[in-house]
Amino acid sequence: MNNNPDIALIIPVYNTASYLPKCMESILSSTFSSMEIILVDDGSTDGVSPDLCDRYAQSDPRVRTLHKENGGLQSAWIAGAEASNADYLSFIDSDDWLDSEMFQELFAHTSQAFKSCEIISSDYIIEKQNERKEVHHTIPCGQHFGEDLDKIKMRLLGEEQRTVILSRCMKLISRKLILDNLHYCNSAIKLGEDVNIMVPALCDCKRLYVSDKCYYHYRTVLSSMSHAHNEKILDDIKLLCDTCCNILEDKKIPNARSQAEREFLRLMFVYVKDELRAGYKGATVVVRDTLTQKPIKDKILNNKLEVSDKANKLIYYGMRHPNLLVLTMIQLILFAYDKKTNG
Repeated sequence: MNNNPDIALIIPVYNTASYLPKCMESILSSTFSSMEIILVDDGSTDGVSPDLCDRYAQSDPRVRTLHKENGGLQSAWIAGAEASNADYLSFIDSDDWLDSEMFQELFAHTSQAFKSCEIISSDYIIEKQNERKEVHHTIPCGQHFGEDLDKIKMRLLGEEQRTVILSRCMKLISRKLILDNLHYCNSAIKLGEDVNIMVPALCDCKRLYVSDKCYYHYRTVLSSMSHAHNEKILDDIKLLCDTCCNILEDKKIPNARSQAEREFLRLMFVYVKDELRAGYKGATVVVRDTLTQKPIKDKILNNKLEVSDKANKLIYYGMRHPNLLVLTMIQLILFAYDKKTNG
């Protein structure tokens, strides 16, 4: 293995043996070779994934495996980051895959002058069984620094579409930006784990480069989607938004609190969608009762959001008019859409 690779690829693995081969095939066929590939087996229990990781490590000197007790996704990628040796980190989920030229082209946009404090990001594609959807940053492609980047940091959270995609994947991130901000990572956060690390990393970065190419393929499988009823989701939303507010305030971002307030409302869109999609008896009643709680109702009515996406407009209408007829109509539309796009 190259003792001084340019990029470390961190791949958490937990019972994903059926998907890992496609992920690894896309990585090992990369046109970029100066990299280390760290497979973090997070206590897999399927009896297959740990051995599969070891076989990849035995067959390619760039690959090594870390076996650890199960601690969740965040603990897995943190372990990989701490064990890495490269100046840049790239995080990949083991059920996703990449285009072979991704690292070659992203690394070409790195800057020696900003090696310890930059982020290079591509766009990505959501891959469903019957649908492929490109997701793009809303800021222009190219490099951003100085006052331009300061303005972007004022709009990291609370937008309908992310100005900067806050996934830790599809990026090259200066290793120092990750390690210096690990103290912000809260293992209690279950919703928005990536946001938990990417917000402080973006606040500290001095140069951001955005590519408009969709090199990263994010697999979405209906059976793995988090549409089950979650009694703790409102607590999760509040924890994430409070944490992000504290981070932004620590990083001296002037509009920290307003960003966090808008983010809370945007995450309520996720809450409404997931609860209605869960399909359990009484889901519409639960959603109605939540949306009519005074603190939440006041936030919804007192903070006007810009909404352009048709699906989001529908959800937003339901949030502002939470009666059972409206919520039932939205639920039926969501069921029909999921059936169409996932087969």
